[in-house]
Amino acid sequence: MKTLLAGILILSLALNTFLWNQLSDRSAQLMQAQASASEDGELRRQNEELLGRRTSAPSSADAAVRELARLRNEVSQLRKQSEEMATLRTQAAEAAKLRAQLADTSQNLARAESSLADAAKLSPEQMQQLKEEAQSVQCVSNMKQIGLAARIWSNDHKDIFPPDFITMKDGMNTPKILFCPADAAVVRVTEWSELNPSSISYRYLNPNGSDLEPAKVLILCPIHGHVGLSDGSVQRK
Repeated sequence: MKTLLAGILILSLALNTFLWNQLSDRSAQLMQAQASASEDGELRRQNEELLGRRTSAPSSADAAVRELARLRNEVSQLRKQSEEMATLRTQAAEAAKLRAQLADTSQNLARAESSLADAAKLSPEQMQQLKEEAQSVQCVSNMKQIGLAARIWSNDHKDIFPPDFITMKDGMNTPKILFCPADAAVVRVTEWSELNPSSISYRYLNPNGSDLEPAKVLILCPIHGHVGLSDGSVQRK
């Protein structure tokens, strides 16, 4: 009986040992499985984070591109506004200039109207006197220009005056100055090619004369009696 009990006890111990070993193995496998699962979870998490970064990187790049496009658009608009402001400033300056010209024109018009009003009060005799005075003044101006042209020519030709009016034409801007304003019998021309020397109003009295005789008469106006001397001066009658 004791032998049977001892056998049963030994068998029970052996079974417990076997079961304990199985339990230990299962526990180790479970722990290993948990560790593996934990590692897989970490790897999965890292993979998801990497994927998230890859996804966010293009998104950030797109955002940077959009921001750059916005900034470029703003710069373009600012440049356009700057050009418009420059144009407006130019237009404002031109407008100010036009206003000044308009004011000056208005003043001149007012003076002209005043002069016309004064002229309207003059008698026909007074109007004629004013006309003759203006013609006389213009005649003196013509003779001074002719005298200057003669002296310029003489400076290039050993102090000798030209033989006639046509020879010194390079010193005169237009043949119109060869006609006295009061000379109603002539046809005034504007081109030298159309000029008839016989139609010239003035008389040339010192052809080929010396520039060294300043008091000698050079030009005469037969209408007004003005005298132009060789020194370029004009004595008005």
